[in-house]
Amino acid sequence: MENIQNLIQLMQSAISPIVLISGVGLLLLSLTNRLGRVIDRSRFLVQEIEAGKGDDNKHLQIGILFKRSRILRASITSISLTILFASLMILLLFLGYFTQIDVSFLFITFFVLAICGLIVAIIFFLFDITISLKALDIQVEKYRS
Repeated sequence: MENIQNLIQLMQSAISPIVLISGVGLLLLSLTNRLGRVIDRSRFLVQEIEAGKGDDNKHLQIGILFKRSRILRASITSISLTILFASLMILLLFLGYFTQIDVSFLFITFFVLAICGLIVAIIFFLFDITISLKALDIQVEKYRS
């Protein structure tokens, strides 16, 4: 009975990293959608320029979109590492339980790395938002009153 209680506590401990994975998964979905939009818009602008409908504004937009795509790639990479570290935390919980090896230092290390990855991803996400709003400002400045 005591062994079952320990297993139940282990399963409860594994819930936190699973919730972290679930939560950052939604952020990852948002980031990949934003990247997809940037790629689609970039391809459209390149087609416009190749068709002879290009102007300096479209070249400026492509530059901004390329910068955004690099920022989004960094954010997606960071959030993916967060998911990896949270997954490793779950693996360590079970490994420590079944082998009786002290994995607390590695567990804490992976937790800190996961949170750092999340912070970095959010910072890049905020950079992308800022750049996209600046791009919108450039595009609509002549129409504002």
